[in-house]
Amino acid sequence: MNTAKIKQKLRQNIIDRLKNIEGVISVTIVGSFVNQEDLTGISDIDTVVICKSLNNSLYQSCIDVASKINLKKCGLDNYNLEINPTFGPLKFDRSNLAVIHLMIYDVDAHKRHVLSSPFTCFDWERSETFVGPRLNEIFPVGMLQLRDFLEVRRSMKNYLDDLSKNVISYYEYYFDDKIVVEKKKYKKLDDKHRGEYTYHIVRNLVANYMKLRQKNNNYYSNDDIKKEIIRLFPKSKLTHSKKFDTISKIKLQRADSFPSDSSNWAKTFVLEFQKKIKEEWSNAVPIHFIRHFETDLNNGTYLGQGRDPGIDVPQNVKIINEPSIKIFSSPSRRCVETAQAIYKDMEIMMDERLLEFDYGQAEGLSYKQLAKEYPQISTGWQNGEDPRFPDGESTKDVYARLTLFLKDIAKSVDNNQSKLICVVTHNGVLRCLLGDAFGLDLNDWYKLFIPHGVPLEFLYCENRFYPNIPRNLWGNILQNIGYAIS
Repeated sequence: MNTAKIKQKLRQNIIDRLKNIEGVISVTIVGSFVNQEDLTGISDIDTVVICKSLNNSLYQSCIDVASKINLKKCGLDNYNLEINPTFGPLKFDRSNLAVIHLMIYDVDAHKRHVLSSPFTCFDWERSETFVGPRLNEIFPVGMLQLRDFLEVRRSMKNYLDDLSKNVISYYEYYFDDKIVVEKKKYKKLDDKHRGEYTYHIVRNLVANYMKLRQKNNNYYSNDDIKKEIIRLFPKSKLTHSKKFDTISKIKLQRADSFPSDSSNWAKTFVLEFQKKIKEEWSNAVPIHFIRHFETDLNNGTYLGQGRDPGIDVPQNVKIINEPSIKIFSSPSRRCVETAQAIYKDMEIMMDERLLEFDYGQAEGLSYKQLAKEYPQISTGWQNGEDPRFPDGESTKDVYARLTLFLKDIAKSVDNNQSKLICVVTHNGVLRCLLGDAFGLDLNDWYKLFIPHGVPLEFLYCENRFYPNIPRNLWGNILQNIGYAIS
């Protein structure tokens, strides 16, 4: 049986068995097993299972079902099967061993994992080997961000901590009655797994940085990684690219003859990588987009251009007074008053492209009233269309004027006319901004929850706008997105 046939049978067996377990809603095979054409990923068949609600019984059912897969019928004679139910890059790489790395989450746990481990989950979202809803339909990463390299699991700090302790950190489930707890654990690294972990660290840091810069979720080969290492470190290209070339070949051969200094080199690489990306983003211009403070008319009715209320100024507004800041605002009273409350005695430039939706005849109506009086609008939304509000605008209309505004901001930055930019605008405009930046379906943009008065940071770097929003805040913004548990 050829390699492609073996892999196909394994994939089908894993998916078919797990999908039939009551409570399981999605099964996805990810990682090197699906990315590589050969059998190099056989020792780590990453399988993500999402269920509605997790308990010990369902967890054990998934493990039991996976452990009963007949490798011989899949074309793997003389192979043993092992189930790895931990979370993290823990490896069990022995000859003639197939390992199903079974990662089981309920919907809420998957959401938490997306926010705490965006690098891992973003990579998973690329897989086309799945049954049930895609992982990004359950809850999306959106896009990688610069701050992810500093703040999340598998960040540079996390890797340096592990390397300094000569351990690999991972997580395991513990069940206590109805409570499921993820506990962090550590495994001491021997020479082989130190080399494996070094490969994992360098490869993933560089690949994720390429995804960030290119704003994509592509798979990058080891040759791509080497080219990026050379771009990042032209003066150290012989050291870093040759080291990576050496350990990647050993890894792909499933050998154990890693260089004895692998761990020290990985530390050096991470520290230099950290310094390099700080340098590459040193000239990035921060742009803070802010939704105006709340008004009496933020009451569930459509508040657009047709009404112009003032704001309820919150207590303890943090006042900013820095002459170098350039401030733009929608001409609406609620935005101008917000800008004046935050940026005392500073010049504010009005821009009509930052106005809220023109809701036309829907101004002041609730959604229920709109659906009754203009049923063609709600029907269009239900059909995945983008109709204009009666005598008003569509989402694409607002997005088009926002795009023109951003182009002018880019020209301003390119001409070195600003260091920090602040933009005070509206709910609908910011939904367009974030929906596009994080690659969400246009028909889901209206679901985004935009908090009042909270700065949403973007970085303008190398002619592109990059979101840079804390993941806990992003999770709050996405609270109405994803799989709803019925």
